[in-house]
Amino acid sequence: MQIIHEREGTSLVVYLTDELDQHSARKVIEALDRLAVLYAEETMVLDLRRLTFMDSSGLAVAINLHRTLEQTGRHLTIRNTPPQAMRVFHAAHLEKYITFEQAEEKATCKH
Repeated sequence: MQIIHEREGTSLVVYLTDELDQHSARKVIEALDRLAVLYAEETMVLDLRRLTFMDSSGLAVAINLHRTLEQTGRHLTIRNTPPQAMRVFHAAHLEKYITFEQAEEKATCKH
């Protein structure tokens, strides 16, 4: 698991790569908690486009980060969630508490 972060406007975007499973979840939670302390951006965006696999441990990661940010009046958005991971989030009804965004499709012109 690799965690990459960058500022994007007024948000901190965090990219998770490879697999998010029971073996990596604790390290990811700890790393995200550190980032939440180091960066005071109003919104933290968790970009999952680079995930190759996520099991239910990803729920713990998302819920923990949501709670951590909520305690300080900040917001979590999860974007570019792969279909398999989105099924896990959807089954847990996390869309009631966390904002999910998918990449916008670029329109193609046919002449």
